[in-house]
Amino acid sequence: MQHQTAQAIVLASLLGSSSMVTSPLVAADNKHYPGIFVGALNSSGETELSLGLEYEYRFTPQWGAGLIYEKASDAHHGDGVSATIAALYYHPYAGWRLGAGIGREKVHGAHSHTEDLYRLNLAYDFHFGEFGVAPTFSIDRVDGHHSRVYGISISKAF
Repeated sequence: MQHQTAQAIVLASLLGSSSMVTSPLVAADNKHYPGIFVGALNSSGETELSLGLEYEYRFTPQWGAGLIYEKASDAHHGDGVSATIAALYYHPYAGWRLGAGIGREKVHGAHSHTEDLYRLNLAYDFHFGEFGVAPTFSIDRVDGHHSRVYGISISKAF
């Protein structure tokens, strides 16, 4: 039931945001994009709520780099998982964001351990003044296994 609820929330958010009319893109002189992430982590047949913080610094209108921290408290059979990722972003067209990152995933609990994490990311930013709302999809590779992370990112440019 929790899996279906999480999927329904994310799907409704994606469909709702795609039908909105967006304002002109954020001014090119904005370099800082801090944000929050709300979504779902799907791994090994489990789907759990994932919450996160993110930051992107734009070097140019097309290129940026950033940091991501996400936590899924009930993932990995209730032990909880957190991920810290450094990412490089490419913005090929207005609104689109492609990302690739490397980081560490920590499994919490009695048998706590840390693994390398590799991430590919796709997002589309809808801009409302200096705020952005982005349906986001990522594929993570950790210890030979793939996970999917999908949700909504909300950011503020300055």
